[in-house]
Amino acid sequence: MCKEVLTNRRGSAIIIVYAAMVAIIGFCSLVVDMGNLFLTKQRLNNALDAAVLAGSQELPDTVDNVQNQVEEYFNHNAAENFSLTGVCVSDDHRTVTATGQASVEYFLAGVLGITSSTVNCTAAAGIEPLTAVSGVVPIGIKQQTLLFNQKYSLKISSNSDFDEYLGPGTFGVLQMGGSGSSTYEDNFKYGYNQKIMIGDVIYTETGNKSGATRDGINYRVSQCTHACTPTNFDPACPRVIIIPVYEPAEPENPTPDDKITKVRIVGFATFLMDIPGDKTVGNMSYVDGYFVQMVIEGESGSGAVNQGVYATGLII
Repeated sequence: MCKEVLTNRRGSAIIIVYAAMVAIIGFCSLVVDMGNLFLTKQRLNNALDAAVLAGSQELPDTVDNVQNQVEEYFNHNAAENFSLTGVCVSDDHRTVTATGQASVEYFLAGVLGITSSTVNCTAAAGIEPLTAVSGVVPIGIKQQTLLFNQKYSLKISSNSDFDEYLGPGTFGVLQMGGSGSSTYEDNFKYGYNQKIMIGDVIYTETGNKSGATRDGINYRVSQCTHACTPTNFDPACPRVIIIPVYEPAEPENPTPDDKITKVRIVGFATFLMDIPGDKTVGNMSYVDGYFVQMVIEGESGSGAVNQGVYATGLII
């Protein structure tokens, strides 16, 4: 009798199948549900990345503007089960951090008693002084403390007003991609199409470039349809120009009689170009602009003189 009980295996197969099914479901859950969990976290992270990058475009503006941008872009890119749980701007207004979470419903893990999970992500973006950029206009300004919304002369019109850094015969024009009025005019209208970096040494350009300056100004002004002012301007307006901030590359201690032929780029600044009005631009051949602060597309990092123009990038 005992021997029959010990040798009777009827029903044992069912137990083995049940045990195997639990293992199979567990492995399938690992593939399906964990894959869905990973995909949801990636999508949440992408939505947060887009949000903080958009918000960083408003830095170092007021916190409200930054937060509104973060919320708008997050909601635009987020799925229904995503939520924004926090937005924080650093004390120096140089970094914005956002946190979010998403609920994930499991398909197969429910058999094992696990029905859902929550994933959390954090993203941060910040601004740093611009170190390299394309689209620069071939005029510049010497390194100095610049005041926002103040007007500066970016290209002079008369030898009597020559910059003590550059000396007589130069009018504030820089060579980018070659010399000559035609090259200068194209670069003025459209921006130099190659990258300029801090540390680059650039030759100055002699001559007033009167007609090229006039045509370049008229081209940019004619495309401004935004009624831009230094305190309220469209960053994409053609009147907003990026120019290098420079120091003389030679000699070390220039005098008013020295003629500087090269400058070294130490940073970048953005200006809202002034509209000349009734003055004879062709004869005067000057460029004035109001110093403005903004974030633009370019490279950022250490080593650049901070002149109020920044590039943004993800931190985490």
